Amino acid sequence: MKPVLELFGVDMKVGDTVKIKVFIDPEAERFSINLGQEHSELALHFNPRFDSGRVIVCNSKEAGEWCTEQREEAFPFEQGEFVKICITFHEGVFEIKLTDDSVLEFPNRSCMDTMTYLSVQGDVRVKSLKFDY
Repeated sequence: MKPVLELFGVDMKVGDTVKIKVFIDPEAERFSINLGQEHSELALHFNPRFDSGRVIVCNSKEAGEWCTEQREEAFPFEQGEFVKICITFHEGVFEIKLTDDSVLEFPNRSCMDTMTYLSVQGDVRVKSLKFDY
């Protein structure tokens, strides 16, 4: 996926929230939001896919290797629309609030206590990004 935004030196700790508003391209196939300590160490890979049966795939990456996927059938995204995604970093889980106010949870498998890396990739344009510390 093409990189849209990549931030290093993020200081996201347990209890913090990141709010991301994106515009999904009209012909979008997929996009992702990643949180971790670098691109090869991801505690959260949040990946809505239009091209794979309209599913959200969440995963983590350790030592450059993908772990077991978690697939979510809820899919409140539409191509050509703005969406807001809020990710709250709890000690044992990421709470992901979607644009329709539904909430997904994904475990913090790597037990990271600080996120220093954030990226947005794929067929979206970032309109705003806000950290609530």
